[in-house]
Amino acid sequence: MGEIILKLKYDGTMPLECEVITPDTFEGKSKDEISALKVFRGPEELLLSDVFEISGDFTCSKENMVIKILGNAGNVKLIGYQMTAGKIIVEGDAGFHIGCEMKGGEIIVNGNAKHWAGREMEGGLLHIFGNAGDHVGSSYRGRWEGMLNGTIIVEGDAGYHVGDGLVNGKIIVKGNVGGFCGVKQNGGLIYVGGNAFRTLGVEMKGGTIVVCGKVMNFAPGFESAGIVRDFETDLTGYAIPNKLIVFKGDYAFYPKPKGKLYLSLSENSELLNDRMPAEERPIEFVGNALTVVLNTGSTIEEGKVIKGGKKYYPEYVKEAAYCEIHPDDYNLLGRPEKVKVISQDQRYSVVVYVKPSDDVLRRNAFIPRGVWANSIIDALSGSTGSPVYKGGIVYIEPSDDEVYHAEYIIDNIYKGESNGKSNI
Repeated sequence: MGEIILKLKYDGTMPLECEVITPDTFEGKSKDEISALKVFRGPEELLLSDVFEISGDFTCSKENMVIKILGNAGNVKLIGYQMTAGKIIVEGDAGFHIGCEMKGGEIIVNGNAKHWAGREMEGGLLHIFGNAGDHVGSSYRGRWEGMLNGTIIVEGDAGYHVGDGLVNGKIIVKGNVGGFCGVKQNGGLIYVGGNAFRTLGVEMKGGTIVVCGKVMNFAPGFESAGIVRDFETDLTGYAIPNKLIVFKGDYAFYPKPKGKLYLSLSENSELLNDRMPAEERPIEFVGNALTVVLNTGSTIEEGKVIKGGKKYYPEYVKEAAYCEIHPDDYNLLGRPEKVKVISQDQRYSVVVYVKPSDDVLRRNAFIPRGVWANSIIDALSGSTGSPVYKGGIVYIEPSDDEVYHAEYIIDNIYKGESNGKSNI
């Protein structure tokens, strides 16, 4: 195979648009012709030779061509744009949109890749040996269809919106992924070797997502469909947990969705709902505290109090300073009058009254949205503009401490003073 070397000499901070760097574009061109190809720095037009020192074999076909980029190309965008054949090796980091709309061939990044790697990819292989930014294999802004085919492998972590709008193909992330992985997915396969954060598979209509680690802030539109030890999928050579919980969805958006999530049972046992046999619903205590999934939301009675201007009145305590849990969990805790609810990072806690309720699933808890719930809700919004009001992990334990009224919480806890840091 013939090799063309591009040694980066550009050291500016403004990104360059270099969609001409493909075997398709280089095929049949001499060194002078390749050197004269146009690239852009904002509105400014440059020559490829202004950016790279160019050398190598210029006689091979695109199928037999290897383009090797030497240097940190983190500010070089659109490498491999719409390429159909051949190979590109980036010996360092790669910029935005590497491999976007790629139809064939192979791209190897021996470093990290910035956002939009493999955007709307149609074929070929994109292999990133470092971390990747947001929107790996996703659709572009305003479009619904993302990656159509091909394979993307990320050896490290990836950011938000992995596989956004995925139609077909395979995305492998061996590390962790950010929020909205598989959002609007309609087909294909996403494998996550680590953890997944917030709203995994939301608006999913079809396809498969496998997560070997912890799923945080699980979306409410999925129904569990049992526990499996194995399943048919093209993941030969990748680690799969011995037991997986199967979920179908997203029923919050579609009446008959075909999306499937396969989640590690050992890492996500708290997501099992009441349809599962009791012996398959593990109970996890941390010290004296039971681990539960917290959901919050407004209630009609709470709304009446707030709209009536009685936020600092006893009525507000009655309608918002309580925690509903399943009767079985209430019995596990010793049937207390009050519980301390502790945030997942154990930095904050709040004491509320407890109410057993058959309307709440086992290992779940509900607190009306208000100052008590807000004391322990994670403020991280993940660029959504909304904190994690639903699906977060908290710990609850019996307590004899006082249930503070709203004015005290606002004047003290909201200003950074916790009403009792946990020792669990």
